[in-house]
Amino acid sequence: MPFILRNENGAIIKVSARGLAGAEVVPHNHPEVIAFLRQRGQDPGQVETALNELRRTDGEMARAVEDVIMILLKKNLIKMTDLPKAVQDRISFRVRQRVLIQDIYDQATGRVVG
Repeated sequence: MPFILRNENGAIIKVSARGLAGAEVVPHNHPEVIAFLRQRGQDPGQVETALNELRRTDGEMARAVEDVIMILLKKNLIKMTDLPKAVQDRISFRVRQRVLIQDIYDQATGRVVG
């Protein structure tokens, strides 16, 4: 969501992906944002393409962050208790799910059916 600043007439004078003091937050596809970009020779379609790429890679990025956290935990650079409770709960849940998956694979590999 972009942050926008308006002049005294209500016209957009600045758009930013970063927070701005006194800014209003609007959707990326807000008609005024699109018009502002076009008036200044920018292609709003590039913003949409970039947003789609970010959405497409969200799962990969979440896994990368999870892997980094696990490395930091294993190296004792952080403790699980250093993390907020909600993060601890999510990581613990995900670890249990990964262990469950591995157990299923191990059991299937160890057994011959039929």
